[in-house]
Amino acid sequence: MKRLITLALVGLAALTVAGAIAAATTTVQITKNGFTPSSVTVTAGDTITWHNADTKTHQVVADNGAFASPALAAGASWSYTAAKSGKFTYRDAYATTHRGTVIVKAPPATLSLAPSLGTVIYGSSTQLNGQVSNQLTNEPVTLTAQAYGKSIQSVQSTTTQSGGTFIFGVTPTISTTYTAHWRTSSSTPTTVNVAPRVGFGRSGSLFIAKVTSDIGYSGHYVILQKRQSNGTWYSFRHIYLGDANRATFKIAVPKGHYVLRLMLPSSQAGLGYVASASRLLPIVRK
Repeated sequence: MKRLITLALVGLAALTVAGAIAAATTTVQITKNGFTPSSVTVTAGDTITWHNADTKTHQVVADNGAFASPALAAGASWSYTAAKSGKFTYRDAYATTHRGTVIVKAPPATLSLAPSLGTVIYGSSTQLNGQVSNQLTNEPVTLTAQAYGKSIQSVQSTTTQSGGTFIFGVTPTISTTYTAHWRTSSSTPTTVNVAPRVGFGRSGSLFIAKVTSDIGYSGHYVILQKRQSNGTWYSFRHIYLGDANRATFKIAVPKGHYVLRLMLPSSQAGLGYVASASRLLPIVRK
């Protein structure tokens, strides 16, 4: 228990440090001759600290009333966290000719990016939906893609629509990681997985299996499964694929109504691909 508490405290400390790193603090010295520096530029969320380095009392007051410090005796300090962007002028209430300026920049815009489908069947498409947090329209956004085992490539560009939203249509042929870019900002990378297309058909007494993706499947296998009454799947045969990634096979079909499918496990899907399943094949034998 003691170790768990220690780990929790360490994690909390790490979060505190991370928060401190994210926001900066700028110090302005109050001297007998005025503010040093007289103008500072910060980002919204940053903190400005005024330190009275003089022997007399001073007070920091914004001209528009956005902030005001208490009276600061010699050696005292006061801090203000800038919440809004803009230009703010201020004065010393005890020495009105001493003036300063705080310029607050808006934080950099962030981008979101998420796929409509996290996994697609080989040959199928999905959409990547995103938004620029500043909600500007007609802004150029580019999309880069890194397919499994390959280098990053720039693949598409578009412009933001109402509310800063944008959409990319993609058809990955292997698991691919996408990132959206706007000016100097980038989204968190998002990955679309690809499942090989597993074909399953029947021609008379023969059943046909075929697996399709960018790689070959000769020597790989799919698993023939039967759906049980409780909805689970019972695996009862491995079907090994030959040339052209195909296999034809026969099975003893008992009388009754049931449903079959082929399952391609992840161990057989290949690098850059995930497990996949065929369509359902209903069987009726009287």
